[in-house]
Amino acid sequence: MVPCGRRTGQERKDTVKQRHKAAWGLLGLGTMVGGLFLAAASHAQGPDLAPVASARALPACPPGMLRVAAGAFWMGSAEGEGNNEERPRHRAEVAAFCMDRTEVTVGAYTACVAGGRCKAAGKGDYCNYGKADKEQHPINCVDWNQADTFCRSRGKRLPTETEWEYAARGPDGRKYPWGSGEPEQQLCWRETGPLGTCPVGSFPLGASPFGLEDMAGNVKEWTASNYCPYPSKACTNAARVYRGIYWVYLGATLFRGADRHNNVTGDRLNSVGFRCAR
Repeated sequence: MVPCGRRTGQERKDTVKQRHKAAWGLLGLGTMVGGLFLAAASHAQGPDLAPVASARALPACPPGMLRVAAGAFWMGSAEGEGNNEERPRHRAEVAAFCMDRTEVTVGAYTACVAGGRCKAAGKGDYCNYGKADKEQHPINCVDWNQADTFCRSRGKRLPTETEWEYAARGPDGRKYPWGSGEPEQQLCWRETGPLGTCPVGSFPLGASPFGLEDMAGNVKEWTASNYCPYPSKACTNAARVYRGIYWVYLGATLFRGADRHNNVTGDRLNSVGFRCAR
């Protein structure tokens, strides 16, 4: 017989178990409520504030290249802006990478040819290859495969279309690499000099948010990407995207960072050059 007010050992064990269950129940309830609160807060912030995927560790960029920080931006153009191929406007995330500060020069490409790693660029009207006074101008009259080969010979690669647009427009999605002001003295085009290309890096006022130069004007630039309808990144179209507009144009709208074009990989045009990424 147990005296009044005292509990048996079994009763004490049962009480402890009940207290543990109650404590774990409260903890689980708190975790659930906290999770719901965070989810609601995240939803309230909207898609613009969704977290960007963690960027892989990136070593220091080699000489001549600049770091493009990881981020997200609205790629393409909204209804009523730009061209049909720039729509639908969609959110894109970009991991950190390195990109050439300027377009690849005639001098750099000629050295690759001399070393037996690259094939000679085309020659003709407004082609820069083989001209002694064009060493610091962008190489042009090269097809996509030649551009790809050069970048790989340097341990680099062509940038994707998404990387290129982000590097030109930045996370704020600016209209032009330099901001919102209309083109004037920020780029190599028919308003700033004689017909033809300019030495790379001649217009620092036109630098992008990451310090990249000639992202508008001078020559168009091959990218690694197939020409696919937005927002797809993979399609059967063998044509490749090139970005940026070259020196001959006068229409300001064509120098926008969202402007996109394409061509077959085998064409060598005096309007198209490239830069590399890593």
